[in-house]
Amino acid sequence: MEERKPSISDRVTVYLICAMILVFSAAFFMNEKKDFSESENRYLAVLPDFSLKHLSEGKFTEGLEKYVCDHFPERESFLNIVSEAQRLSGRKQIGDIYICDDRTLIQAYGAPANTERIIGQFDKLCDSTENAKIYLMLVPTAVSINAEKLPKGAVLTHSQSDTTERIYSELSGRAECVDAASALAKAKEGGELYYRTDHHWTTYGAYAVYEAYCKAAGLDAVPASEYKTETVTDAFRGTLYSRLNDEYFGSDSIVSYSHPDWQLSVKYEDSGEISDTPYAPEYLDKKDKYSYFLNNIHPLITIENASAPEGAAAVIKDSYANSFVPFMLMHYRTLYVFDTRYYKGGPSSFINEHKDIKDVLILYNMNTLDTDTGIGGIY
Repeated sequence: MEERKPSISDRVTVYLICAMILVFSAAFFMNEKKDFSESENRYLAVLPDFSLKHLSEGKFTEGLEKYVCDHFPERESFLNIVSEAQRLSGRKQIGDIYICDDRTLIQAYGAPANTERIIGQFDKLCDSTENAKIYLMLVPTAVSINAEKLPKGAVLTHSQSDTTERIYSELSGRAECVDAASALAKAKEGGELYYRTDHHWTTYGAYAVYEAYCKAAGLDAVPASEYKTETVTDAFRGTLYSRLNDEYFGSDSIVSYSHPDWQLSVKYEDSGEISDTPYAPEYLDKKDKYSYFLNNIHPLITIENASAPEGAAAVIKDSYANSFVPFMLMHYRTLYVFDTRYYKGGPSSFINEHKDIKDVLILYNMNTLDTDTGIGGIY
């Protein structure tokens, strides 16, 4: 059988493919490599170090693949086109993000794998804390509280409430467990509890659960009417928006609550910076606008309020607490706020050394609790 010779069109196709590969490769190497993606609000992969061991274990090729994926030319535009095409095709779930009819984005809740370890860590903190009372607050996210917004046919394979009940049951008698779910359910008619484009709760949602905390701790909640509220931005596009990068979903407003009687000294112990407010307005001009609350990430923050009663409390937390902490300031002269992902040594020894600490609040959201690295250093 006579061998077929490549036609002119075959050759043109090969040449075009080769040209595209060359152009793409040149663009990749010439393209500026960024450390951080503002739109996705995360650090990008770095070029992995080469070694024969890493090559044989597959770590080098895995790292190289992540590096290429994070730095290919016009990556953000490409991701925008992909997510927009998926939405226009009628998809109601992209990855682990549900697309609701009112343009709300809700993150799914995956199967928890570390509940026993988490219970053990909380239990150790209770054991190692000598004089203070422990309050445990696990906050459900929108997938639980706003389940009625989910697209028709959405199947919730795992329950945040089941996980919460299991943890609370194991810690019963060791810690005072705050029922955040009931507080949020009661407050649904009064306003938006969660941002549409972000995984965090709103300040309105945080206030609703603050009232539940006060009830559990025997405190008189400061009425919402006493706070000055201010919409500090209406251009907040959160973590879920960043995953899809589709302008169709719009933006959120961030509202701050400030009390006229505050006399604050807010010290960020890692940097030594001191402020008279728990808010950082400079973040309102950045992509990561949620860091307006408590100035992003710090291992330990010490907040003094000269107008509050004597006594101190400690908060061990994830980022959900950043918009919750301001509501605690009228109840404690001193508040110590720990992010145990970065605070080394465990907070229990600090708490035991500071005899004025009478209350310890552990506050985490249910969606990231299972993978939060701070749990390992909680005591």
